[in-house]
Amino acid sequence: MSVSGERLRHPLAERLSAGFEHRYGDGFVVTRPGGLVMPAEFLLDAQRVHDFPVRQDDVWLVTFPKSGTTWTQELVWLLMNDLDFETAKETCITKRFPYLEHVSLVPAAVRQGAPDSIRQAADQPAPRLVKSHLPPALLPRQLWTVKPKIIYVARSPKDAATSFYYHNCLIHGLKLSLDEFLECFLADCVQFTPYWTSVLEFWKLRNEPNILWNTYEEMKQDLGAVIRKTAAFLDKEVTEEQVRQLEQHLSFSSMRDNPATNYGGVVEASRQRLRLPPAPGGLSFMREGQVGASRRRMSPEMDRRFDQWIRDHVRGTDYSGPL
Repeated sequence: MSVSGERLRHPLAERLSAGFEHRYGDGFVVTRPGGLVMPAEFLLDAQRVHDFPVRQDDVWLVTFPKSGTTWTQELVWLLMNDLDFETAKETCITKRFPYLEHVSLVPAAVRQGAPDSIRQAADQPAPRLVKSHLPPALLPRQLWTVKPKIIYVARSPKDAATSFYYHNCLIHGLKLSLDEFLECFLADCVQFTPYWTSVLEFWKLRNEPNILWNTYEEMKQDLGAVIRKTAAFLDKEVTEEQVRQLEQHLSFSSMRDNPATNYGGVVEASRQRLRLPPAPGGLSFMREGQVGASRRRMSPEMDRRFDQWIRDHVRGTDYSGPL
């Protein structure tokens, strides 16, 4: 199956593009298959992603953006690499655990010289670790025949959307207010939306033997339990002392203070490519790491709209994941 897309035609699409200062010069598209909103540049590499050769001993991490992805990457990498904490502190997670479609999200104007993330993912020594934010229809089609281990992490859509806003401000210099961005999010005009496409499709797959369903909220509530569950899924044994070591390394303060997981150099390099000034003080890849913080950020009216939007999308399903 070939991947294509049609231009996103929605009144809010132009507002979002203007918020990015039209860095995505060709606008946004809705993909076929998948119905995903992405920058038009994504189509340059979408087929390479879809045709990516999968190995049985791969470990894949799939999430909607800002759903505990980096947190889980660090956990999985450590479990798969004999708890090598020193390397985890010295080498950026982007090099240890490639983000498959990242190259396709770099604006065309600054793409020259950007790392080829698809090639990086393919060239890893086995067992390869691969991250993606794509829904099932756009992921490599061999995932569904080869069936390597896949970990999916879900997060409250309010918290994920709010965190995604600050991420876009940091990485891309987005010039919209939070509520303006969230309005675009609810209208499925933001990259990687519709949110529910990914979450509900993986919810249906959660009982497959090669798929593990985790949530950001579970990790915040009982990280040790998630460490044990993930280790068992990966066929790795961990002692209680090792669980305590992992809990310390994976604490929010440790992750925030670790340049290898807080993307300090990556963020500045991205802003320099886009000719943005240094990141404002207090704005970093890892901000709060709290559950429910979005309610303090969005307006009461937007909060009510989100509640209705959530009810509309889970009605008639058996979904009991984070809301």
